[in-house]
Amino acid sequence: MKKDTSKTMIGAFISGAFALAIAGVLIFGGGRLFKSTSQYVIYFTGSVKGLSLGAPVQLKGVNIGTVKQINLVFNPKSNSFLNQVIFEVQQGPIKIAGDSNGDSPQQKVFTTDTAIDDMIHSGLRAKLQIHSFVTGQLLVALDFYPDTQVILRGFENDYRELPTLPSDMEALTKTLDKIDFKGIVDSISNVANGVEKLATSSDLHEIVATANDTLKMYRQLASKMSTELTVTLADISRLVKKADEHIAPLATNINATAAGIRKTLTNLDNQIQPLLKNLDQTVSSANAALEHAESMLNNFDYLSDQDSALIYRINGTLAEVKKAASALSVLADYLGRHPEAILKGKSLPKDENK
Repeated sequence: MKKDTSKTMIGAFISGAFALAIAGVLIFGGGRLFKSTSQYVIYFTGSVKGLSLGAPVQLKGVNIGTVKQINLVFNPKSNSFLNQVIFEVQQGPIKIAGDSNGDSPQQKVFTTDTAIDDMIHSGLRAKLQIHSFVTGQLLVALDFYPDTQVILRGFENDYRELPTLPSDMEALTKTLDKIDFKGIVDSISNVANGVEKLATSSDLHEIVATANDTLKMYRQLASKMSTELTVTLADISRLVKKADEHIAPLATNINATAAGIRKTLTNLDNQIQPLLKNLDQTVSSANAALEHAESMLNNFDYLSDQDSALIYRINGTLAEVKKAASALSVLADYLGRHPEAILKGKSLPKDENK
């Protein structure tokens, strides 16, 4: 009976230990036995200090795998060393659009060479990034950089290789290495020496003293000009005020005089118009009488000889009438040009006035 009990206990103990082992694998292994994984290799020319086994591998900031190996590889062609990093990618965190049950016929990401080639062609690259600023730990970051060159070493046939890019710190270091700090320091030193020589130069002190004297002279000149300009403006203001006081009455007198002249001319025009009208009528009558006389002479010319006394007197009368008509015509023309003669009379020549 005791022997049967011992066998049962031993069997139960073995079964429990086996169950605990399986549970430990499932718990501490994170269920990796039931997940699809793929391993890849990448090479870095720079230092991988801070990258450790188990470091995360991220794609666009999402953990998709871990670092499995870190090796130092010698390249005899370039006589240089490369840092080889082998990492494992889990398919679980990556989902396919439209694939809800995992049975999609589409090719899985990181599972086929065609999918990898397509992603590399689209710019998939690996680079080191800082995982923790406190501890200085690094991680492997995968992202897409379409405009970068694809560089593959081809040293490992057991793992699919992904191209890499220098880390941000490495790129910054290379940029700083190209800067000629010594030349910059020498240039700054030369500039400082030149400034020091210029500052201690006697010529500079002389120039500064001359500039100060010139500025002082300009200030005095500006002050004097300002005072004179103020006085001039005051004089101009007083002159304008006085001119305004004299011009205002003069303008009033001119306006009054102009109004009087306009009134006088209006009255004179009103007086001359009837006189001119009468003169026109008188001239018309004289012309009519002359025409009538000439007609009479023509009608009675046959009654007497050309040398008769009647004809002689008639001719004298006609001459007098013509003279009178001519005088009236001259008078009308003179009054037309000098209407003021009716009021003032005919002006005498300068010699007669004396």
